[in-house]
Amino acid sequence: MVSRNRAHALPEFEWDENNEDKLLNIHSVSVWEAEQCFANPHTKRRHRDALLMLGKTDDDRMLFLVYEQKTNGVVRVYSAREMTEKERRTYRRRAR
Repeated sequence: MVSRNRAHALPEFEWDENNEDKLLNIHSVSVWEAEQCFANPHTKRRHRDALLMLGKTDDDRMLFLVYEQKTNGVVRVYSAREMTEKERRTYRRRAR
């Protein structure tokens, strides 16, 4: 499933049942929360072939995401979880 959220000029997102279930059942993160991190202040960096993000949801939940942005701009989130304390400190120093 590709979700489009143009209200905040967000990228398109690609989701399937497996990664939706993993986020929700293992990490208690909804698809909507993961997408919100792209609209709110966040930091990004590359690690090998993956992109990593420290971001916040609309309810100020602080999440760490691993994702891919395909050549057509579509984003596929592979994992999302609560930030560790160290990641929270990094986020507070760097996010704008």
